[in-house]
Amino acid sequence: MLKGIHPNIKLRIGIGFVQRLLDMMLIPLMIIHFSGLYGPATAGLMTVVAAGVAIACTFLGGYLSDVRGRRRTMLVSEVGCFVAAVCLALANSPWWESGIATYIFYLVNTALISVVRPASDAMIIDVSTPETRPRIYAVNYWATNVAFVVGSLLAGFLYGGHFFLILAAAAVLSGGVAVVTWRWISETRPATAGTTAETTAETATGAATGAAAGTAGGPGTGRTGWLLPLLRGYAAVLRDRVFARFFLSILLFTCIQVQLANYIGVRLSQEFPPQRLFDVGPWALDVDGVNMFGILRAISTFVVVCLALSATTIFRRLTDGQRIGGGTIVVTAGYMVLAVSNDPGVLITATVVFALGEIMTSPTRQALLADVVHPDARSMYMAVYQLQFRLAAVAGSLCVTLGTFVPPAAMSVLYGVFGAASCLLILSVLRARAAGARAEAAPRTEDDQVETAPDETGDRAEAAPQADGDRTAAAPHTAGDAGGPHTRHATSGSRR
Repeated sequence: MLKGIHPNIKLRIGIGFVQRLLDMMLIPLMIIHFSGLYGPATAGLMTVVAAGVAIACTFLGGYLSDVRGRRRTMLVSEVGCFVAAVCLALANSPWWESGIATYIFYLVNTALISVVRPASDAMIIDVSTPETRPRIYAVNYWATNVAFVVGSLLAGFLYGGHFFLILAAAAVLSGGVAVVTWRWISETRPATAGTTAETTAETATGAATGAAAGTAGGPGTGRTGWLLPLLRGYAAVLRDRVFARFFLSILLFTCIQVQLANYIGVRLSQEFPPQRLFDVGPWALDVDGVNMFGILRAISTFVVVCLALSATTIFRRLTDGQRIGGGTIVVTAGYMVLAVSNDPGVLITATVVFALGEIMTSPTRQALLADVVHPDARSMYMAVYQLQFRLAAVAGSLCVTLGTFVPPAAMSVLYGVFGAASCLLILSVLRARAAGARAEAAPRTEDDQVETAPDETGDRAEAAPQADGDRTAAAPHTAGDAGGPHTRHATSGSRR
């Protein structure tokens, strides 16, 4: 499946599996642990603080990765994660127990893991090509779901009486991740990415607002420190209209996906009447709403684990638009049914349907993300992209509250609106990519390289005036930058 793929990608998928496994083991257990120590209300506040720290460190990690390099950012953070994990285990050992120390080291560990993720995501884009990305993201999607299953099972079975052993194992795995990164991961940051805060701010801001921002001696130079360049870089990302449409589409789609663990789970626990799921000879199974919720989650994960690796083969005859658009419609339809039905057979069928839709759309969406991010600020784009998971979690909680005031049918309609909007937005991004590809394929002189960019994507091209051939001549690319019109810069005439 990954034959011929850059070794960094194989290693990062493996490391990502370990890190997600640790997430699934530790995060639920830490919430339970803090609830036992300080009560649910305080534990909830501690979790909110951790989430805020994670968001801030994700943005910092994206900036550092583009400025200092992917490998250096990951290595320093992963060594720090190892130290924090060791201290976390010691704070819950037979020799020392401290709730305050546990929270501090957990917070440090959460912060450093958040720093790593944008760099890791950007590294996969750096050394992949448009042709290999669907396969890569299919494997990564499969590995994520396997980590979810294994981590949940280990946490559930080992928490009682084995908390210290879980934390010790997490420390060992964190140390292994740091060693692998130090020994075998190579640097992949494109040569065009800035090597100082000044260069990065000037490059990223220039891509969206013009070369005037960050000129020598003005705001954005190295003399102002790192905060202003960081803010300028992210402001440039947020002004990228094509990426903004992509981000909003993914956010709406993720808001639908989180409903199973939020509104739908709550509705089933309250409204699903106890009933017989099956009755075959001497075997029968009666379930209530909570049982049904667990069964649906297990089925969706089972379908993904079994079929995700075959996604590129199963849907190979479909275009990107058909995969993304069709997958979004299928997922939305599945969740709309889950929002209103109390029939076990219908619920199981809808779960299989939305799982198939996720398999259809997820790898292609990830590959499209690689196409729309700017090569000079990939990590910062990935940091913004990571924000959609946090926002979707907030939306999921709000939908639980909303569901107490409106009937299930209204929630089902809301999912339909989310899905339709997501589909329209992502299809507009695909059209922008196609327009950019045609513009790249068309022969042009040096004088009209910027001015003739298509309107759909020209907002970025016209905003970045530069000397003739500057970006083309001065930017040696990595393997991931190779390719024809269908490459990651095809969404904008300025992305050569």
